[in-house]
Amino acid sequence: MVSLDEDLIRNLTVKSCTPIVFRKFVNDWPMCGWSLEKWISIFGNKEIPFRCLRKNVVSDEPCWERCCKIRNMTFKNFVENSMNSDEWMYFDYKHLHQWFSGESELCKEISWKQFGYPDKGASETTLWVGSKGAHTPAHQDTYGYNIVAQVHGKKRWILFPPETGGLKPTRVPYEESSVYSELNFYCPSNLDVFNGLTGARMVELSAGDALFVPRGWWHYVQNIDPLNITFNIWLPHEKDSSTHVSEALIKIFVAQICKDLPQDTAKLLVNPNEDDISDTPLAVLFLQLESVVNTYLDKKRKARRVKRQRTRDDPQSSDVDEADLKLLLENHTNSIQIVPTITSSDIIEIIKGNLKEYTADDKAHDEDEVEGATSSLCLTKAVIDAFSQSNVIDLVKQNLFVKLG
Repeated sequence: MVSLDEDLIRNLTVKSCTPIVFRKFVNDWPMCGWSLEKWISIFGNKEIPFRCLRKNVVSDEPCWERCCKIRNMTFKNFVENSMNSDEWMYFDYKHLHQWFSGESELCKEISWKQFGYPDKGASETTLWVGSKGAHTPAHQDTYGYNIVAQVHGKKRWILFPPETGGLKPTRVPYEESSVYSELNFYCPSNLDVFNGLTGARMVELSAGDALFVPRGWWHYVQNIDPLNITFNIWLPHEKDSSTHVSEALIKIFVAQICKDLPQDTAKLLVNPNEDDISDTPLAVLFLQLESVVNTYLDKKRKARRVKRQRTRDDPQSSDVDEADLKLLLENHTNSIQIVPTITSSDIIEIIKGNLKEYTADDKAHDEDEVEGATSSLCLTKAVIDAFSQSNVIDLVKQNLFVKLG
């Protein structure tokens, strides 16, 4: 039997192409046992911004961040308000070190050592706090891979392989490193678009569970319990240097489109965290491109030298292969499993559950009018998506590298 250790888990996260759930793996993190009163004391009286939207919104478009209202409140007020609110609330994607002192009790308790990353702690960690129904639209991250630790409440993850068809990828709203799906997995008015989706996997994480999300996997994430608290860390992948070039090219293209559009229209093209994109000088964007291109070319040259220097006497790699993973899974004391597969019918039933829970029974599932929708941007959106297609960007990159030698 193969048992887990830090080196093996690190190799597993570096090499595995399949989502893996680690049951009760972070159960020894002190915050997994913290009471609600303890969490209230940890957050204190600081006001934090929650993005909020009515729970009963039905739309074929996802609930984009632009559609949400921002409400500032203390954690205690959030807990009190969320119980009876007609809105879901999400304090999401927040870098921990920007909200808590490094000397705080919370930051001192964060360590990713047991995953094989002893040098990673609070400064590399992202925090997600939300109420029931709060969710992240389906998307894939273009950089790195993801390790998630659930410390309070229950959260559902629906995942798809990178190459999955039918998810309707889009770069609008634009956000560096995020490719969104146009499908609304929360409360859509049309369920037919989910028929035939293949390759889906689903897992529900409880406090103490951890999840590994491989590079490029699509994921839709929704809070199930009234209070959910999650930490995650993104770790670099060997292919990131090439992806950085792709993202820099796309950013230049989107920025130039936004510069010549009315401000209200330009804002619909981007996520709020990219609102300054049209104000960024072109010279700055080209400096960013130059930097990532040079990094990529340097790494490529080094990789060629290393390849030439290799001999048959090199030590055997300790990387995890499929046989190792199988042995790890067979050892039930490891409490790890590949995230189970689900069918398109299963997905539709999950969405029907949302519609039943969050929309009135007597309400026809017609599409609601929501501020921030991107449906009015048909041609502009289509142009951005056409340019951002991987086959187009890869060709631009190839020609660029040839020109730069």
